[in-house]
Amino acid sequence: MSEELKDMLERVAWTFVESFIGALTIAPLVGVEAETIQLAALSGGAAALTVIKTYAKKQIGGNSQSVSK
Repeated sequence: MSEELKDMLERVAWTFVESFIGALTIAPLVGVEAETIQLAALSGGAAALTVIKTYAKKQIGGNSQSVSK
């Protein structure tokens, strides 16, 4: 498995975990009535956006791992 693929998979996994925990924590605080599966789907969308962002960044020619560089 290439380093780029490992990096992308790690980013996707952590984005999913972070967004799922965030949604699970914040949704009740702001009065959003959502099932756990709906929050998981929302988190999956965030993870998918990570893949799109990484792909677009490579197409533009960005070699750095950080957006701020």
